[in-house]
Amino acid sequence: MSIQVLQNRIQQLLPEMTLDWGEIPELPGFQWCLLDASCEQQSLHTDQVGLFWQNLPYWAFAWAGGVALSKYLLAHPEKVAGKRVLDFGCGSGLAGVVAAKLGAASVDCCDLDEVALQAAQLNAGQNGVTVNGIVDWQNNQYDCLLAADVLYDLTSVPDLAKHCAEIPGWIVAETNFQTPPWQDIKRVENFRASTWPRLDDFDDQVAVNIFER
Repeated sequence: MSIQVLQNRIQQLLPEMTLDWGEIPELPGFQWCLLDASCEQQSLHTDQVGLFWQNLPYWAFAWAGGVALSKYLLAHPEKVAGKRVLDFGCGSGLAGVVAAKLGAASVDCCDLDEVALQAAQLNAGQNGVTVNGIVDWQNNQYDCLLAADVLYDLTSVPDLAKHCAEIPGWIVAETNFQTPPWQDIKRVENFRASTWPRLDDFDDQVAVNIFER
C-alpha cells in the first residue's frame, strides 16, 4: 500500500496539508505516517481550519493515549506476545503495530473509518510487521483487546463494554479526564505522553492512565 492513498484523502480536506514518515520521540525505533508537523495550521484560512476539524482524520495523528499504551506494551511485552490481539478504534494503528512487533500471534485493527484501516496496515508494513484491517469480528478469536482514547466518544462505550466482557484480557489507555465505566478494572500504570504532531490544540505531556482487567 502506498502513502499516496492516504495523501489523497488528506488533500481532499486541506490541499495545504501533507503526510510524512517520521519517528515519535516517545517511541524510538518505529516509523509512522502522520500529518507533517511542518504544515502550520496558523497559515490556513478560517473556513479551511473549520472544515479540517469537522472531518478530523484521526489516523493522521499519534494520540497521547495510543502513545502511552504503546509505551506500556513495550515495557510489558508479555501482555501481547503469542496472543491474538484486537486493536479497537485503531486510528493510525500504534498499539496494534507495537503488539505485532512484540510477537503477537495475530493483530486485527478495527475502526469505523476504513481509511484508518489502510493507515494501520501501511504503518505495519513500514515497521516490518503485518496487521489485518477489519470492520467485524467474533470475540472468541481474541485473547487481548487494546483500546486508547476511545471514551471521548460515548457512543463507543457500549461496544467496548461488550467486547471487554467477552475477550479474556484487555488493556485500555485514557487520559485522567476519562475513566472506563466498569467496576472490575484496575489502574496499573500512569504515563505522561503527547499527541504527535504537536499542533496548537493538541495534548502535550498529559497524564494517561493504563487500565487492565
